[in-house]
Amino acid sequence: MAALLAGGVWVGVIGWLMLRLLRQFRIHRATSLGRPAGAAVSPPAVAIIVPARNEIANIETCLAGLTAQRDLTANSSIIVVDDGSQDGTAEAVARIAHGDPRIALIEAGNLPAGWMGKPHACWRGALRTKTEWLCFIDADVRAAPDLVGNALAAALRQRIDMLSLNPRQELGSFWERLIIPAGLVLIGCVQDLRPVNDPASPEIAVNGQFLLIRRGAYFAVGGHAAVRSEIAEDKALATRVKRAGWRYCLLGAEHLARTRMYRGFSALWEGLAKNATEILGDGPNTVAAATAAMAIGWGAILIPVLTALSAVDEPSAAAVAGAVLAVLASAALAGIQIGTAGYFRIPPVFGLLFAGAYTAVAALAWRSFALRRAGHVTWKGRTYALQRRTSAGRP
Repeated sequence: MAALLAGGVWVGVIGWLMLRLLRQFRIHRATSLGRPAGAAVSPPAVAIIVPARNEIANIETCLAGLTAQRDLTANSSIIVVDDGSQDGTAEAVARIAHGDPRIALIEAGNLPAGWMGKPHACWRGALRTKTEWLCFIDADVRAAPDLVGNALAAALRQRIDMLSLNPRQELGSFWERLIIPAGLVLIGCVQDLRPVNDPASPEIAVNGQFLLIRRGAYFAVGGHAAVRSEIAEDKALATRVKRAGWRYCLLGAEHLARTRMYRGFSALWEGLAKNATEILGDGPNTVAAATAAMAIGWGAILIPVLTALSAVDEPSAAAVAGAVLAVLASAALAGIQIGTAGYFRIPPVFGLLFAGAYTAVAALAWRSFALRRAGHVTWKGRTYALQRRTSAGRP
C-alpha cells in the first residue's frame, strides 16, 4: 500500500507541474511577436542604446544586426555607451562608427557612488537622445533585420508604453546547456505569466536584454536614474512604469532575436548568482523553489527505484501498480526535459541530466541568497554593495 500511495502522489506532483508548464507555454505562444508581420506605416524615430562593458566578443555582431534594421526613420540612431571597457570594445565601436554616421560612441565616465554600472550607462545614453522612443539592447543580442521595426509596430498597435522582448537563448558550453534550460523550466513552473501583461496587476516579468519605451514614460518615472542602485534594474524600471499607470508588456521574440548570455562556467556562475533572487521575487522564495526542484529531480530517480524494490520485496498488485505509476511519472518528467533540450536545440542527453541540472540551479540560488545576505555582488570586475530590503521588497 505504501508503494501505491507513493506512486499516486508522485503522479499527482508531476501532473501538476506538467499542467503549469503547459499553461505557461500556451501563454508564451499567445504573447509572441512571432515572425515579421510588417512595421508601422509611418514609424516614429527611435534611439537604440547599447550599454557595453568588455563586450569585444559580441559588439561587432550586435552592431551588424542593428545597422541592418529595416523600416526605421532616417533620424533614428544607435548610441553605444562604453562603460570603462578594457578589452578593446570602444576601439571596435569607433572603427565601425567611422563608416556609419548613425552610430555614436560615448563614454559612460566614472561610476558615481550609489550607481550600478548598467543603469548608469543606460542613463547616460538616454540623456543624449531626443527621439520619441528609446530602445535599450544588450550587446550580446543578435537582432534580425525586422526586430526593432516590428517591436515598434507592436507597441503602436497595442498602445504599449514599455515593451520587453524575450530573445532565443543560444547555449554553447556544457554548463550553459545543463543549467539554463533547467532554470527556465523552474521559472516556468513557479511564475504565472497571465497577470504580467494585465494593467490591473502589479506582477512583473521582464527581460532587460531588449526594452523599448516611450520617451515620455521613461523620463516620467525617472528613467534609469530612479533605479540606479538596483542589481535587477530592468525589473525595477518596469515596476515603476506599471505602477505609474503606463502600459507594460512582455512578449516573445525568438524569431527576431537571439542571444548567448554567458560563455563558460565562471561567467555563468557569476552572472546568474548576482541576481537570481530577483527573478523569483526574493531570496527565500528563490531558495525554496530551487531546493524543491532539486528534490524533485532526484526524486525522479529514487522514487521509481524504491517503489520497484518494495514491489520485489513484498509482491502485490498494489505494490506493482505503485511502481508502474512512479516509473510513468518519472518518464513523463524526463520527457519534459528532453523536449526542453529540443527547444534549445541541444543534444537530448542533456534532458536526462536533470537531477544534476537542478542541483546546480539550487546551488546557484543558495549562492545568490548568500550574496544578498552579505550585501555585495561582483560582475565584470566590479563589486557592488546591495541595499537591504524591507519585507515589502523596497529599499
